[in-house]
Amino acid sequence: MENAPTTNSSESAPDKRDYTPVSLPKRVNTVRAAALAAMLEGEHLTGMDSVFSHSTTRLGAVIHILTKLYGWEIDRNDLAVGTKDGRETWVTSYWLSQATIAAAFEAGAREWIDRVREARAERRKQASKCQASAARRNEALRQMRRQDPRQGSLWGEL
Repeated sequence: MENAPTTNSSESAPDKRDYTPVSLPKRVNTVRAAALAAMLEGEHLTGMDSVFSHSTTRLGAVIHILTKLYGWEIDRNDLAVGTKDGRETWVTSYWLSQATIAAAFEAGAREWIDRVREARAERRKQASKCQASAARRNEALRQMRRQDPRQGSLWGEL
Protein backbone atom coordinates (compact mmCIF):
# COMPACT_ATOMS: atom_id res chain seq x y z
CA MET A 1 0.00 0.00 0.00
CA GLU A 2 1.21 3.48 -0.82
CA ASN A 3 -0.23 5.32 2.16
CA ALA A 4 0.03 2.59 4.78
CA PRO A 5 1.19 3.84 8.18
CA THR A 6 4.52 2.63 9.48
CA THR A 7 4.15 -0.06 12.09
CA ASN A 8 5.56 0.25 15.55
CA SER A 9 5.91 -3.07 17.36
CA SER A 10 5.83 -1.39 20.78
CA GLU A 11 2.26 -0.10 20.29
CA SER A 12 -0.33 -1.95 22.30
CA ALA A 13 -3.25 -1.12 20.00
CA PRO A 14 -2.05 -0.11 16.53
CA ASP A 15 -5.57 -0.47 15.12
CA LYS A 16 -6.79 2.29 17.50
CA ARG A 17 -4.38 4.90 16.14
CA ASP A 18 -5.87 8.22 14.97
CA TYR A 19 -4.76 9.04 11.42
CA THR A 20 -6.91 12.15 11.06
CA PRO A 21 -4.71 15.13 10.24
CA VAL A 22 -5.36 18.20 12.38
CA SER A 23 -6.45 21.15 10.28
CA LEU A 24 -7.49 24.75 10.78
CA PRO A 25 -10.87 25.96 9.50
CA LYS A 26 -10.56 27.83 6.20
CA ARG A 27 -13.23 30.39 7.07
CA VAL A 28 -11.80 32.66 9.75
CA ASN A 29 -14.85 34.82 10.53
CA THR A 30 -16.85 32.03 12.20
CA VAL A 31 -17.62 31.03 15.77
CA ARG A 32 -15.81 27.76 15.09
CA ALA A 33 -12.61 29.59 14.19
CA ALA A 34 -12.94 32.01 17.12
CA ALA A 35 -13.38 29.20 19.65
CA LEU A 36 -10.39 27.28 18.29
CA ALA A 37 -8.26 30.44 18.26
CA ALA A 38 -9.18 31.11 21.90
CA MET A 39 -8.22 27.57 22.91
CA LEU A 40 -4.98 27.80 20.93
CA GLU A 41 -4.14 30.85 23.02
CA GLY A 42 -4.58 28.75 26.17
CA GLU A 43 -8.14 29.68 27.17
CA HIS A 44 -10.51 27.25 28.85
CA LEU A 45 -14.02 27.69 27.39
CA THR A 46 -17.40 26.95 28.93
CA GLY A 47 -20.85 27.39 27.44
CA MET A 48 -21.37 30.70 29.26
CA ASP A 49 -17.97 31.97 28.12
CA SER A 50 -19.03 31.31 24.55
CA VAL A 51 -22.28 33.24 25.03
CA PHE A 52 -20.44 36.39 26.05
CA SER A 53 -17.23 36.13 24.02
CA HIS A 54 -18.44 34.38 20.84
CA SER A 55 -22.20 35.11 20.88
CA THR A 56 -23.24 31.47 20.64
CA THR A 57 -25.05 29.03 22.88
CA ARG A 58 -23.81 26.06 20.83
CA LEU A 59 -20.26 25.57 22.11
CA GLY A 60 -20.78 21.80 22.44
CA ALA A 61 -21.63 21.59 18.73
CA VAL A 62 -18.56 23.67 17.84
CA ILE A 63 -16.33 21.37 19.92
CA HIS A 64 -17.88 18.30 18.28
CA ILE A 65 -17.17 19.66 14.77
CA LEU A 66 -13.60 20.66 15.68
CA THR A 67 -13.02 17.14 17.00
CA LYS A 68 -14.73 15.11 14.29
CA LEU A 69 -14.15 17.15 11.12
CA TYR A 70 -10.88 18.92 11.90
CA GLY A 71 -9.17 16.28 14.05
CA TRP A 72 -8.47 18.38 17.16
CA GLU A 73 -8.05 16.50 20.43
CA ILE A 74 -9.90 18.78 22.82
CA ASP A 75 -9.70 18.05 26.53
CA ARG A 76 -12.77 18.53 28.69
CA ASN A 77 -13.71 18.43 32.33
CA ASP A 78 -16.98 18.81 34.21
CA LEU A 79 -16.99 21.49 36.90
CA ALA A 80 -19.47 22.22 39.68
CA VAL A 81 -20.48 25.87 39.82
CA GLY A 82 -22.76 27.82 42.12
CA THR A 83 -25.50 29.87 40.49
CA LYS A 84 -26.89 33.27 41.43
CA ASP A 85 -30.23 31.72 42.36
CA GLY A 86 -28.70 29.42 44.98
CA ARG A 87 -28.32 26.18 43.04
CA GLU A 88 -25.27 24.14 42.21
CA THR A 89 -24.96 22.94 38.62
CA TRP A 90 -22.43 21.28 36.34
CA VAL A 91 -20.73 22.85 33.32
CA THR A 92 -18.14 21.47 30.92
CA SER A 93 -14.84 23.25 30.38
CA TYR A 94 -12.95 22.69 27.08
CA TRP A 95 -9.27 23.34 26.35
CA LEU A 96 -6.28 22.16 24.32
CA SER A 97 -3.25 20.50 25.91
CA GLN A 98 0.06 22.35 25.90
CA ALA A 99 1.53 19.75 23.55
CA THR A 100 -1.30 20.28 21.06
CA ILE A 101 -0.90 24.06 21.26
CA ALA A 102 2.87 23.80 20.77
CA ALA A 103 2.45 21.56 17.73
CA ALA A 104 -0.11 23.95 16.24
CA PHE A 105 2.19 26.94 16.70
CA GLU A 106 5.06 25.03 15.09
CA ALA A 107 2.76 24.46 12.12
CA GLY A 108 1.99 28.20 11.79
CA ALA A 109 -1.10 28.73 13.93
CA ARG A 110 -0.05 32.24 15.04
CA GLU A 111 -0.72 33.72 11.58
CA TRP A 112 -4.09 31.95 11.42
CA ILE A 113 -5.08 33.19 14.90
CA ASP A 114 -4.23 36.77 13.89
CA ARG A 115 -6.41 36.43 10.78
CA VAL A 116 -9.27 35.08 12.92
CA ARG A 117 -8.99 38.02 15.34
CA GLU A 118 -9.02 40.53 12.45
CA ALA A 119 -11.96 38.85 10.71
CA ARG A 120 -14.02 38.65 13.92
CA ALA A 121 -13.30 42.32 14.71
CA GLU A 122 -14.43 43.25 11.20
CA ARG A 123 -17.61 41.22 11.64
CA ARG A 124 -18.34 42.90 15.00
CA LYS A 125 -18.49 46.24 13.17
CA GLN A 126 -21.68 44.93 11.53
CA ALA A 127 -23.37 44.20 14.88
CA SER A 128 -25.61 47.28 15.09
CA LYS A 129 -26.71 46.87 11.47
CA CYS A 130 -27.57 43.18 12.07
CA GLN A 131 -29.41 43.98 15.31
CA ALA A 132 -31.54 46.59 13.50
CA SER A 133 -32.27 44.13 10.69
CA ALA A 134 -33.29 41.44 13.20
CA ALA A 135 -35.58 43.92 14.99
CA ARG A 136 -37.29 44.77 11.67
CA ARG A 137 -37.79 41.09 10.86
CA ASN A 138 -39.18 40.35 14.30
CA GLU A 139 -41.59 43.28 14.04
CA ALA A 140 -42.78 42.04 10.63
CA LEU A 141 -43.34 38.56 12.10
CA ARG A 142 -45.21 40.03 15.04
CA GLN A 143 -47.46 41.98 12.67
CA MET A 144 -48.20 38.82 10.68
CA ARG A 145 -49.13 36.91 13.83
CA ARG A 146 -51.70 39.44 15.00
CA GLN A 147 -55.17 38.06 15.19
CA ASP A 148 -57.63 39.31 12.59
CA PRO A 149 -60.02 41.72 14.41
CA ARG A 150 -62.97 40.11 12.60
CA GLN A 151 -62.25 36.85 14.38
CA GLY A 152 -63.56 36.56 17.89
CA SER A 153 -62.05 34.34 20.49
CA LEU A 154 -63.47 30.88 21.02
CA TRP A 155 -65.16 31.90 24.27
CA GLY A 156 -66.17 35.43 23.29
CA GLU A 157 -65.38 38.38 25.52
CA LEU A 158 -65.31 36.71 28.96
